[in-house]
Amino acid sequence: MRKSMTKKRVVKKEEIGSWVYILLLTSVTILGWVLGKFDFSIGKTTLTIAVFAYPFRYFIANIITKKYGYKETMNGISYSACLLLLFAIVASLFGQHDVDYVPLTGELFGYMLSQMINLSIYYYLLINTKNDKIPYLGSYIAAMLVDTLVSMLFASRLVILASFWRTYFVTILIQAIISIFLIYFDDKKIYNPRKK
Repeated sequence: MRKSMTKKRVVKKEEIGSWVYILLLTSVTILGWVLGKFDFSIGKTTLTIAVFAYPFRYFIANIITKKYGYKETMNGISYSACLLLLFAIVASLFGQHDVDYVPLTGELFGYMLSQMINLSIYYYLLINTKNDKIPYLGSYIAAMLVDTLVSMLFASRLVILASFWRTYFVTILIQAIISIFLIYFDDKKIYNPRKK
């Protein structure tokens, strides 16, 4: 009786599974595709509202990397890309408008390629550097440069008009400003690969 009374109660701390973050990444990816249908203008430049959602894809992927590792993040990116494609197919079946698969292909290809670039740079920085924010911003910008270029080339069907580069650089500028705020919340303490 005394032994049972003296035993300490061990309370397990329940951790959030990686699937929650992967679901969040998928939701942001699909949201970005949906917001890409809506335009707004800044001066002579026409942009899509999706520019405000895209930096969050890299931020969430980086959180998954810190908490669960590189492999789990790549799995999550693959799942999110497949579910985006599935969502687009279902939307074309039940929607009023057909989905244009050329821009969608560019978006998927740009998304996968840019996430690989982001994670490769980010994972290297995570292991080999201190908690400096500026190099992390570099990984975001490198990924956005590739993603935006590939997506815009497919959307314009490789036709580069006079406004192409203006739209490209304004898009990168807006996403970079959002990323500056996101890296503020990027804390290296969540995951340290050296301890594993």
